[in-house]
Amino acid sequence: MVVSMTASSPAADDLQPIFESVGRIFGVLGEPARLRILHALCGQERCVNDIMQATGLAQANVSRHLARLHQAGLLVRRREGAQVFYRVAPRAPLDLCRVIAAQVMAQHGQAPRDGDRCFSVFPLDTKEQASV
Repeated sequence: MVVSMTASSPAADDLQPIFESVGRIFGVLGEPARLRILHALCGQERCVNDIMQATGLAQANVSRHLARLHQAGLLVRRREGAQVFYRVAPRAPLDLCRVIAAQVMAQHGQAPRDGDRCFSVFPLDTKEQASV
């Protein structure tokens, strides 16, 4: 069966908004500093100063990246007095990110460490871990 690459199918047209949304999420996740921030937030809520300390990033950079992550629906924030606290959104679509990180770690001869916050928030079951 030959599929034409020039004509789009009705099904693909219906999925265009989905493709665009997924592309936006990948665009947000494509920045290593944002991945560092997500890792720092895995399993816990933190204020901007704590995120700066955990990532080594400057305040302006942290704030800019937090805004992008929040706009993408990957983070939830709450204000307490003058401080703003961030945490990973409960239904953030980060499972693929976790799987890719585990694969890259395996390629570099590393295994997820016991107690790693990101792997406890997005746990790999033993069956899935064996296939990574």
